[in-house]
Amino acid sequence: MSDDDVHKLIDEQKNDETLSDCRNMAHRGKGNYVISRGLLYHKEKVEGQFVCQLCVPVGRRDAVLKLAHDLVYSGHLGERKTSRRIRLSFYWPSLKRSVSEYVRSCQTARLHAS
Repeated sequence: MSDDDVHKLIDEQKNDETLSDCRNMAHRGKGNYVISRGLLYHKEKVEGQFVCQLCVPVGRRDAVLKLAHDLVYSGHLGERKTSRRIRLSFYWPSLKRSVSEYVRSCQTARLHAS
């Protein structure tokens, strides 16, 4: 990722209202949020290991959902597996709800479940 891309992502995080509480908690050292090199992260235990998850602004969430669920290697996984895959690297408030809505709206996933 180039310096310009990083600065753009930092700006997107700062301007994203859904991440404002997360950023405020990071500044107070609470809620397992941290800011490193200007980027906002969330620390969480996933699959038995502690990970530092990049907080994803609204404008980039669909791309993350698509990568985790739609691509050939993803195999149109269900909600639980898609959520787990995302949580290994990424975080946003209401992630679980976003994954649920995305998977339910996926025609291919519904066909696989039948």
